Amino acid sequence: MPRLIPTGLGLAALALLPTAAQAQRDIAPSAVSIGAHDVNEVFLRVTNRGAYGLRRGDTETPGNLFPISTPNAYLFGSGIWIGGIGDVDANGVPDTITTIGYNPQDTNENEWIEGAVGQNPNDPRFRVLDSTEPSDQQLFPATPVAQQELFTVYDDRFSVGSISQPSIPLGVEVRQRSFAFTEADLDTAVIFQWDILNISHQIRASGYTIQDLWTGIALDPDLGDPEDDTAAPLEIDGAPVLLVWDTDFVETGFEGQPGFLALVPLDNPGTDVNMTQLSDGTRPGVQPVPQTDRSQYESLSGLRGPTFASPFFDLRALIGVGPVDLAEGAVARAAMAFVWAEAVGDVPEVLLPSSPELTPDAPFLVDLVAAVRAVREVYGERLEDLPALLDFPAEPQEPGPGERDVVLQNYPNPFTDETTIEYSIAEEGDVTLEVFDALGQPVFTLAAGHRTPATYTVAWNGRSTNGREVPSGVYVIRLTTPQGTSAVRALKVR
Repeated sequence: MPRLIPTGLGLAALALLPTAAQAQRDIAPSAVSIGAHDVNEVFLRVTNRGAYGLRRGDTETPGNLFPISTPNAYLFGSGIWIGGIGDVDANGVPDTITTIGYNPQDTNENEWIEGAVGQNPNDPRFRVLDSTEPSDQQLFPATPVAQQELFTVYDDRFSVGSISQPSIPLGVEVRQRSFAFTEADLDTAVIFQWDILNISHQIRASGYTIQDLWTGIALDPDLGDPEDDTAAPLEIDGAPVLLVWDTDFVETGFEGQPGFLALVPLDNPGTDVNMTQLSDGTRPGVQPVPQTDRSQYESLSGLRGPTFASPFFDLRALIGVGPVDLAEGAVARAAMAFVWAEAVGDVPEVLLPSSPELTPDAPFLVDLVAAVRAVREVYGERLEDLPALLDFPAEPQEPGPGERDVVLQNYPNPFTDETTIEYSIAEEGDVTLEVFDALGQPVFTLAAGHRTPATYTVAWNGRSTNGREVPSGVYVIRLTTPQGTSAVRALKVR
């Protein structure tokens, strides 16, 4: 069972966040918000759509390097994955597996969207909050737990990989805190903490338990030449980390030696850690980067056997923690750290996953091991028992559940021929339920007239008012009542 986290004020001057059911509105994504961990010796970008890293173009900006102010440009993209088994068929049988998140094969495909609870682009719910920014400082505790903390929210209520590879929403919301320190042995690390909330009632009216949920990081590292990076599991003090490094430690333009990046599990709601290496193509003994819900989940959860092969291809890596069953409305916590360290002294001319020198006692890993130990200690002492961030920057409160008119997420979504929409009316009055295209043009009216308080169901066959099948794409289903409007998005695929 998940370790349930006590709720409480994680930020100052907060009001209770309305549940997703209360806060459904027109949820077209706003611009991606980007924050940066930049108070320590590394630089890491964080977005409000579950992606982290450093893009190649960032190296043109002074200071945006790993470590800061050196030419050691440790470039990579990464992001959170969460997968599980949910009742996505609405038949009461949890029989479909889904994984959502960052795609290391195509970084334009990221299935998370920013927390869909408001429309004002200045609403802090749509951006990354930074404790070092004067405009955000009042939103964080008066006594900080780190020299810099970032906070953001995202969910998968409208989970779309692409038109060609549509994805299935699992029904989770992530409240993310990340921490950077300036203290010795901690100044080359960034710690992420995720409180994962089951919002399956936004996918199906009845909600469901998500079974065998896994949380992880998919990583595309380019620590030097992207063709000779590699990865391997390494146990430090009996607990595993995923180690990533440059194989030959010889890179043009680098000062000193390239070093190591470790992904360190810190809080696991389950009992297992799974790691694997992925390839950008078809290579013997190495998994290709998974592109479908099922293959992503199998890789994350270890249903496909983990592989660590010799390098000399463009590496992707994956680390996951779990599994856990997450009941509707329950919260589970996972945490992981990115830890960088320079190689110390002499290292083998070529260091492979199978090299016998690759042990936690290796002299060239002494700085990394010290940093991993420091990160584990600070997490246990200062961060592990922080209350779950189930509170949020204040905004005028919506009425409670059952007190407002809402349209619930359609199912199936994505759909091909037909999808079902449920909407609940809390106060008697005239209503309209309409479909609009991505440009806001009306497509079809699903319901219109007087309604008494109840839950109603209507199907849409993917056709417009003139009876023609509409093209593949995103459509907005909007409920309008005397109380206001509520909307969800639907993806039609052929």
